[in-house]
Amino acid sequence: MFRGLNLSERKLIKGFFSAKTGKVYVKDEDAVKFLVEKGYGEKIENVVELQPYEVLYLAYEGLLEVYDEETGKRINEKELLKIFSQQDRLTWSKYLVYRDLRKRGYVVKSGFGYGVDFRVYERGEYNKKAAKYLVCGIFEGEPIQIKTLMSILAGASNVKKEVILGVIERKGEVVYYSLSSFTP
Repeated sequence: MFRGLNLSERKLIKGFFSAKTGKVYVKDEDAVKFLVEKGYGEKIENVVELQPYEVLYLAYEGLLEVYDEETGKRINEKELLKIFSQQDRLTWSKYLVYRDLRKRGYVVKSGFGYGVDFRVYERGEYNKKAAKYLVCGIFEGEPIQIKTLMSILAGASNVKKEVILGVIERKGEVVYYSLSSFTP
């Protein structure tokens, strides 16, 4: 029933927003299985907890409807963006990079912190190998300190990952740059 991302093949996924935690959860057993297999969210007991950018992606793609856990009222995409942006001012930039990577066929999971937004798996390697890339998203023209980049590179080197900088252009397109350090 939840085979692919084609709406005609399956039913709509129903998510529930908890005002208490600020998170969206999916409870349906088939939906949980589908989401986990496709690399969405984090399975906690019998539910999947989705990251804000995952919620926005699935909602904008018409795959997920979100309802307020307490009132049962549907929350539309615009309201979700407003709620999530109040929690994290970088929600929109994370969503843009996440959406672009997903559309390119990558499985994308949350990063390790320290300026790393995402761990990205090679196509077909999710659940088989560790993530190959660490991706940091920034808006075009946004300053970023060299010290920050060096710290990210050092951390990535320790875990044997490639660092990719996803620069979001003014039109919302994402351009990727591979970062590396040179030690003579």
